[in-house]
Amino acid sequence: MRDAALGVPSKDVDIEVFGLPVADLERLLKKLGRVNAVGRSFGVLKWRPRGHWGLGELDVSIPRRDSNVGPGHRGIAVEGDPTMTVEEAVHRRDLTINAILFDIVSSTVVDPSGGLDDLADGRLRAVDAGTFLEDPLRALRVVQFAARLGFAPDDELLALCRDASLDELPAERIQGEWGKLLLKGRHIAMAMELAAETQVLPRILPRWPTADAGPVLDGLVPHRARILGRDESKAEGRAWALMLTGWLAGATSEVVEDVLDRLWLHKVSGYPVRTRVQAAVLHLEHPLATDADLRRLATVAEVETVASVRDARGHADGASALDRGEALGVLHAKPAPLLQGRSLKGLMRPGPAMGEVLAAVYDAQLEGTVTTPDEALAMARTRIPS
Repeated sequence: MRDAALGVPSKDVDIEVFGLPVADLERLLKKLGRVNAVGRSFGVLKWRPRGHWGLGELDVSIPRRDSNVGPGHRGIAVEGDPTMTVEEAVHRRDLTINAILFDIVSSTVVDPSGGLDDLADGRLRAVDAGTFLEDPLRALRVVQFAARLGFAPDDELLALCRDASLDELPAERIQGEWGKLLLKGRHIAMAMELAAETQVLPRILPRWPTADAGPVLDGLVPHRARILGRDESKAEGRAWALMLTGWLAGATSEVVEDVLDRLWLHKVSGYPVRTRVQAAVLHLEHPLATDADLRRLATVAEVETVASVRDARGHADGASALDRGEALGVLHAKPAPLLQGRSLKGLMRPGPAMGEVLAAVYDAQLEGTVTTPDEALAMARTRIPS
């Protein structure tokens, strides 16, 4: 309902059903489509309505109660309770802007916490200050919603975020919220300031870049949109690498390692985020003036990431390097060698000497003085020991 009120297109549809036990709800939904009961113990079912498979899986749930059974984020027990009223169910939510419902029976908006007013005023406010910190992850959610919406927390919510106990948050949950900030945020500089002001950032990432990278990250938003707009399996991973490189630019290798460890980041959909970020941060000052520069950069880092970050940091060569890198075919991979060892079969034996010849020819290829397989072979012949 939040996105609908803001006029923002959204594919997320969450349905909450009152007055019906989860077993009865599951039987009903099975008559109307396909049910995935993976979250049944928490009162949540994933449902694909028959005849509307393109919608994907919709979350259909019964109202749930939270209770503390132990310390920290892991100590929260969730139990479905179909007898709860709408007002009680809304009361368990984190922010008022996330506590707005639409009653499909009466076609009316249900907003007991004043979420619509907060949307209009651009304000983040807790539904209940007394229960907000039962889930300390909510402090991090405040930061990522600030990044996505550009809304500011009220004073009470700021104080709650400062008091949140973040020590026990698992890495995968931190990654989830930080990912929303970096991959969906449009006001990241503001959110970074908020994260520092509330001490959320230094508590989840004790070693983090001290330089103010917020404006750079805001400058990377158009580059991120270009990457995520491509229909490729590696788009999300590339976007992660782009935003992290912009944030970690100038950081020491130790800080980069610590941040990637705390975010528990290695691969995303098969894309090696960790190694790509490490390489890009290390080579951000690599020259990009010539085609030879781009080809050489492609052998050690992804040109697209480095050039995009340089563009966001105000380097004049960044934007032009993206166009030239695409024309050269080196945005995401180094040039394929024009000469392979098998081409030298019969001319010399495999071994260190052959490796030296191949390396010399490849270096000439990167420089642009060798441009065809025939030229590569001709150069190799001049290098073969008699």
